[in-house]
Amino acid sequence: MMHAGQEIAKGLIDLAGKRWPKTTGDMAFRFFTRIPRPRNPKPNHGMPDHMRPVMLQTASGAVATWSLEADAPSGRKALLVHGWNSQSGHMLALARALTDAGIDTVLLDLPGHGASSGRHLHLGKGIEAIDAAWRHHGPFDAFVGHSFGGAIALNAALGTSMCVPARRPDKLVLIAAPNSLPAIFRGFGRTVGLPSPAQAALERKVLTLLGQSLDLMVASEQLKGYSRPVLVLHDMDDRDVLYADALRMARAGSHVELFTTSGLGHRRLLKSAEIHAAIRDHVAGLSPAAEEPVSYPRILIGEGA
Repeated sequence: MMHAGQEIAKGLIDLAGKRWPKTTGDMAFRFFTRIPRPRNPKPNHGMPDHMRPVMLQTASGAVATWSLEADAPSGRKALLVHGWNSQSGHMLALARALTDAGIDTVLLDLPGHGASSGRHLHLGKGIEAIDAAWRHHGPFDAFVGHSFGGAIALNAALGTSMCVPARRPDKLVLIAAPNSLPAIFRGFGRTVGLPSPAQAALERKVLTLLGQSLDLMVASEQLKGYSRPVLVLHDMDDRDVLYADALRMARAGSHVELFTTSGLGHRRLLKSAEIHAAIRDHVAGLSPAAEEPVSYPRILIGEGA
């Protein structure tokens, strides 16, 4: 049951959205993309004390990148992109697992996160950040994105933004990533009570920023036109992004593999040695052990599933 204050707020939003849909949609977009910055950030933004970020300039501000070089490099390099309200430190264990396997890694703090500047993040800003990392540190053999970072990595590889060239790595890894950005926008609209005219104005912001309709940003459809190898990893007990999203992506074609776990949820996935090994093998171009011909989509089941 909604509290009285929430009911009043929804009523006012409904009234404003019908009378001033564009203004209401613009305000909703700013609220939707605002990042809740921590009041007491961890020292060095959760990264080891000896590491210092390389700051890169984008059209919307400075983004931080952190490099880990392998002791015995294999010649491969991966870009790791965290999710919403997260930071590079949360992907450090995965980065170390990759460097131990000879894969150089670069971790990217998305705008408004970690050591990067700003208070807002949307798909366009994220794509600009990946482009800046590519120009300075790249090219990359793989993009590895967690949650919303996976959606950003996919759309950066596809060239979704009309102002930024496609940055296509050889391999793509999507960890607990959402399938449908339209569904996320519409869920937000229902939560705050946006009427239809204001919801339409909110969604048109994506067209204005990227030059493409929000309705085209459904990963299961986008991946059908992306022929390079893709690894999708998801936990069946994820409550933030449902496992059904991964199943939909896995049906995009035989170039998409789905690695399934259970009991890890949305974030503990990043700490799993089993997940690290699957990503390492995918980036390194190794096939799963004892692989046999299977019907598509290929679904690999982790030991905990």
